[in-house]
Amino acid sequence: MRPSFLLTAQFILCPTLLWAQSISGNLNTGAARAALGYGNVDIYRGDKLVASVLTDALGNYNVRLDTGLYRCVVSYDGFVTSDRQVRVKGDEKADFTVKADPDRPAFAAPARAESFSLDAPSGDAATRMSGIRSAETRACSPLATKMGRSAGPAAEAGILTAGEVNDFSKWDLWGDLNKGALADARSIWPIAPSGRYTLDLQTRSGLPIADAEVVLLGDADRELYRARTDNTGKAELWASLDTAGKVAPPKAMEVRYAGTRYRIASPKPFRNGINHLVLDVPCGPSDQVDVAFVVDATGSMQDEIDFLAAEMNEVIFRSKRIGDQLNFRFANVFYRDMGPGEEYLTRTMDFTRVLSRAMNFIAAQRADGGGDTPEAVDVALDSAINRLSWSSEARARILFLVLDAGPHPDSQMPARMQRLASQAAAKGIRIIPVAASGIDKGTEYLMRTLALATNGTYTFLTDHSGVGLAHLAPTTDHYDVESLQGLLVRILKGFTYMPDCDRQIPDLDLQLPDSVVTTPAPSDSLATTGVTPADSTQIRWTFFPNPTTGLIHITADTNIPELYITDLGGKVLQVLKDLKSGRTLDADLSAYATGIYLIRYPVGDRWLSGKVVLERD
Repeated sequence: MRPSFLLTAQFILCPTLLWAQSISGNLNTGAARAALGYGNVDIYRGDKLVASVLTDALGNYNVRLDTGLYRCVVSYDGFVTSDRQVRVKGDEKADFTVKADPDRPAFAAPARAESFSLDAPSGDAATRMSGIRSAETRACSPLATKMGRSAGPAAEAGILTAGEVNDFSKWDLWGDLNKGALADARSIWPIAPSGRYTLDLQTRSGLPIADAEVVLLGDADRELYRARTDNTGKAELWASLDTAGKVAPPKAMEVRYAGTRYRIASPKPFRNGINHLVLDVPCGPSDQVDVAFVVDATGSMQDEIDFLAAEMNEVIFRSKRIGDQLNFRFANVFYRDMGPGEEYLTRTMDFTRVLSRAMNFIAAQRADGGGDTPEAVDVALDSAINRLSWSSEARARILFLVLDAGPHPDSQMPARMQRLASQAAAKGIRIIPVAASGIDKGTEYLMRTLALATNGTYTFLTDHSGVGLAHLAPTTDHYDVESLQGLLVRILKGFTYMPDCDRQIPDLDLQLPDSVVTTPAPSDSLATTGVTPADSTQIRWTFFPNPTTGLIHITADTNIPELYITDLGGKVLQVLKDLKSGRTLDADLSAYATGIYLIRYPVGDRWLSGKVVLERD
């Protein structure tokens, strides 16, 4: 008998700023008004960029603005950039018809020294653009037959299924697994993030401070590890990444922010809690978000490349909608392997704000080469981490590593991978592996350690879509299956949202998989959501107040052994034990920064999830 959930919660979502005015319109080529989907629309007031949005799949956009004079600039790869002045008094209309750019044909992505330039396909630029979609047609490229695979379905967005294992959310389980079920994999890759230290950094008004440099120091102030705080104000640091290394307690943790250094003597390890530090600094989160795709382009990866090109436009579009002020940039590194007959080792496109340029670069790639299982993963990561022009200030730097094989396991490779992980963490780059078919246990273990070392998360494709060869299930207790598109949107939203200086928190619409989540309700009423199958047992729980300034009261009509308080990335912050039926258990969130948190309770193979807004005084 499967339980149903009747979830009762007093819930208010902090309102977003409402403007009575807007600029809206359509971006197209003029030929039968062929739409340019996922084009960049930037709004300037004077020389200041005040909003940046993408057109939808049909080329439509809408930007909410205050009254005033603005410059609206549209950009699309292969077309001449166009702009105009718009005086906003009410809801203004500004359509754009752009012409093909003879000096920049589609797909001619900027190339790095180690890269090969791409030739532009023949024909009119408007017909060469993968992003062009009319209301009636959405062209998709077929899967190529590579490495003995038969052609599959068209690469349509939303087909691929995936899962996530966030080992920060199952920290005790990870410690057990890498010494038990994953011990053989750990012997292949002697890398194990250990000696975990977590910092929570906030302003005096309770807002998270992102992108502060945090250093873990040993004897004589020897640097043990360096990281940067994420969009929730938290940094994850490690006393050691080497399984053979000694994990001695650090002497201090040092925070470097806005030209000043702050010191925490004898920081406590994560098993004893989270280190907290409050700085008397003004609010001012960066709106910059850098996203890089590092993709295996050997012969077995053509289907993944096709689906990546089909999925990512919509993933970025949906993720970016949490805030018009977010300024996304995109970069690509495609890689193969060393050896005779390989066309290239890496092919790189540096950061650009124009999404269509990055996606057309991906669409132009073809998988080939390889031959043996290991590939040049380390070379690609080095190119991405150390040669791309990452922003000096950002609220998030995210690297998606899409692969179906690990690096060559020679004697020097473990140390090289540790070094790359440390370099990424020091720059605030969060590595998110996307494991495709072909991954073995050794590579799974290595990818999960890279995610932990850089405050990322591990994702993987599953067999549920029926696409491609068999996919390896991860070693864990349980994972949820969802669409790859939905999973990546949820991760990007969770890694980039921040309350603004006025404490406005966006409605993230996370769509947590296999969960029942609270819904917004008026402040003077109670909301109930859930499903009630005829053969189920009802479970009812409540938590209030919501929003809260810190204290949450939780009541359930059943005994709950453990409740988890997590951030939006799934990282467990508190474990509340032994909630008795009909009794009230209090959770204190007052030590955390303003933002959105989850109260989660596992029931069978589902999660009962409540979303809580914390508004610090």
